[in-house]
Amino acid sequence: MKFKLELIINKSRAEVWKVFDSPENMSKWQPSLTKVELVRGKQGQPGAISKLNYEEGGREFSLIEKVTHRDEPNQVDLVYENEFTDNPMNHTFMEQNENETLWIVRAEFKFKTFAMK
Repeated sequence: MKFKLELIINKSRAEVWKVFDSPENMSKWQPSLTKVELVRGKQGQPGAISKLNYEEGGREFSLIEKVTHRDEPNQVDLVYENEFTDNPMNHTFMEQNENETLWIVRAEFKFKTFAMK
């Protein structure tokens, strides 16, 4: 399953990138996120691996986040993994003018289990 989201943000690309690139801000767009643990590498850089912990509806779960590509401030590619799915995501930030950025998210869900397929 694939999807694409486009959102205009009324901030410069540099401001948007700075907010997006900070692990401390992740819970602002992922409200069930409770903790980010760097497992290997340098946070946000290609090859970095982090464990993301969530609590949702009284249930705790985690995802592994892998940074596969980074072209600051234009693009970052990530893969989220758990026992059920691999979820590659591409985040692109396109400057529309000095105070407006187009954020494009492309995501795919690759299900691993027969029940999820």
